[in-house]
Amino acid sequence: MLNFIKLNLSSILVVLVFIIGLLFLYKKGKKEFVNQVVLSLVVQAEKALGSGTGELKYVMVVENLYKILPPILKLLMSKKELDNMIEDAVEYLKKYLSEGKDLLGYGDEYKG
Repeated sequence: MLNFIKLNLSSILVVLVFIIGLLFLYKKGKKEFVNQVVLSLVVQAEKALGSGTGELKYVMVVENLYKILPPILKLLMSKKELDNMIEDAVEYLKKYLSEGKDLLGYGDEYKG
């Protein structure tokens, strides 16, 4: 076995580099998909839990995100990357709401 590896080391390295390159391209191509999913989950959490429940909303988003993401993306995306995506989605939502807009049906739910 060790002889096989020594004889084919260059081929093995080429294949590994190729596979790593494909995984990188796959991850890069799916990043926009993950961003859309995260934003959707952030909106869903905001509608379900309302303001002042940041930690609960974060847990809800992360839990649902890990249920939705394909297994390969769970392996390729770090927790830090997902946290950044969630933070970006929260900032986007805050900006959106600060412009006087509301979430579909959001304003009606809390009117007395």
